[in-house]
Amino acid sequence: MIRYLILPFVAFASLHAQEPQIPSEAVALLPEAFITPKVAKPEFGTIEKVNIAGETAKQVFRVTSPTKLQKSYELVLNKNFTGAIAKDQVCLFVVRARTLESEMADGKGRITCAVQNTKDYSSTALWKTQIIGKDWETAYFAFIAGNDIPEGVGNAKIAIGEQKQIIEVADIQVYRFPVGYDIFKAPQMKKTYAGRELDAPWRGEAEARIAKLRQGQLNVVVNDALGKPIEGAKVTVRMKRHLFGFGSAVDVNMLSGLGTKISQEDQIKYRNTVDELFSRVVPENGMRVGNIENEADPLKPWETNNRLRTKAAVLWTLQWAKDKKMTSRGHYLSWGYLESWAADEVKKGGPAGLMNRYDQHLAFALPFAAPYVDEWDALNHPVPFVEADALYNVVGPDVYPEIYAKIRKQTDKLLFVNEDTFNPDRTAGFEKHIKHMIAKGQTPDGCGFQSHFSDYAIPSIDDEWKTYQNFGSMVKHLTVTEYDFQTLDDQLHADHMRDMLTLCYSHPKMTGFVIWGFWESRHWKPTAAMFKADWTERPAVKVWRDLVKGKWWTNADLTSDGDGKATLPAYFGWYDITIEHGGKTKTFEVKHAVSGSKPVLKLE
Repeated sequence: MIRYLILPFVAFASLHAQEPQIPSEAVALLPEAFITPKVAKPEFGTIEKVNIAGETAKQVFRVTSPTKLQKSYELVLNKNFTGAIAKDQVCLFVVRARTLESEMADGKGRITCAVQNTKDYSSTALWKTQIIGKDWETAYFAFIAGNDIPEGVGNAKIAIGEQKQIIEVADIQVYRFPVGYDIFKAPQMKKTYAGRELDAPWRGEAEARIAKLRQGQLNVVVNDALGKPIEGAKVTVRMKRHLFGFGSAVDVNMLSGLGTKISQEDQIKYRNTVDELFSRVVPENGMRVGNIENEADPLKPWETNNRLRTKAAVLWTLQWAKDKKMTSRGHYLSWGYLESWAADEVKKGGPAGLMNRYDQHLAFALPFAAPYVDEWDALNHPVPFVEADALYNVVGPDVYPEIYAKIRKQTDKLLFVNEDTFNPDRTAGFEKHIKHMIAKGQTPDGCGFQSHFSDYAIPSIDDEWKTYQNFGSMVKHLTVTEYDFQTLDDQLHADHMRDMLTLCYSHPKMTGFVIWGFWESRHWKPTAAMFKADWTERPAVKVWRDLVKGKWWTNADLTSDGDGKATLPAYFGWYDITIEHGGKTKTFEVKHAVSGSKPVLKLE
């Protein structure tokens, strides 16, 4: 994942309210000079100046994209600017536009907004796709610059070749805030999504499914040393961990304390937060190809390749989680397109060399993680962002089922194919690849939904459910693997967490709900974090506690009857059950995994 730079979009509507005010600290970077249009080739579309009644902008451009261009920036409006932007500086991109025609069912347009260095276009401060509505509106979104933009080389652009559409653009502007400015104070648009309403019909249906699926009768039997039932024993039932995978990606160095310069106080807070809130962990990027095999310097293994992730830290994390009765997911065994290391392998040894490198990774990672990991992302991102880099174009059309078959022979763990579904094209591509694997006799154990959202366009709850149902009809298991929601609106952030948690937990094929980090200082999308850098809790933390550790949590104080029984409905998970009678006390650790479970506890 590329921190800050590429923020994925989804093809659904958000509702806008009145426009915010620009703070006095903001400095406008773009000059009054007109926008510059650019069309690389006539077949890539047209840009024309138009006059719009009632529109006060000095000029309006009507841009027609005949199709989705392979490079959307071949059809672009842009302005150069001279002011500098520092890496990690808070900025604001503003565009005033509307959509006249769109191939999408919702009638909305899609543009990519970018802030770049004209001397080095790979040095990008922002690359973000934005939804444009059918009515004139000014869209605002704050961002943290991914790279420095030196004085005199800045360029702001909107690329319009994202799909077949006609969009009118009146103006764009970029603002820079003082270094150290809190992004949560930046202007924001009020957004919402369908299904957020407290009386939405889906809620009652979901609650009924949860009550049926996620808990069952726990029948405790208390006997004495001779096996005879004890009447009147005090039975204290305390849940300690869910079996369902309510989890988070974790920074293995923060958790273990290996190879990190973060203060010990923050390390302890981080570790205690994982212990308190979660029942599943994912060693974020620590188990990817090359991140656990390489230890060139045995004295400082965490410095290998500057990756700051090591076999030692990963192993510590997995063992710690196991000791805490947490489950672990492995991320990942193969990637669906060429990362930089994979491109290097192809250059050195061709497709065969790349597949040999994957074979090495499988041979190491699978036995290494076998005592700990119960689920793997066997294949991550089968739908490429750049088609030419797709493994099926580099290695062969059946590479996904072939890799999956290799993995299947080496492990009995659940194997998922993991992809995001933030627009219909990507969802359709995901479905195509799953069906291809099925046709080749390699039906995945499950489908993982990365679920990276932002408030620029939020899918409805009904649309999310339809996606779950569609993929659930093809595989046995589903899971939410990398949830986050990027927004400055604390209430929207909390409400979306509440609704996605509830929807996921209510689906019969879901095995878990994993967020992709929780602390702003260790999060690839800081405005999606639940805890700010100073550990201030955003409202989403309360939502998590109220549901995962409250509404869906079982604690009870009971008394055994004449048959020595104490019975209650309980959510599936790990429990400490304490028996007290006749001056004797004993605590038992019990796993409640099926309805009607009957632990027999002897008080000796």
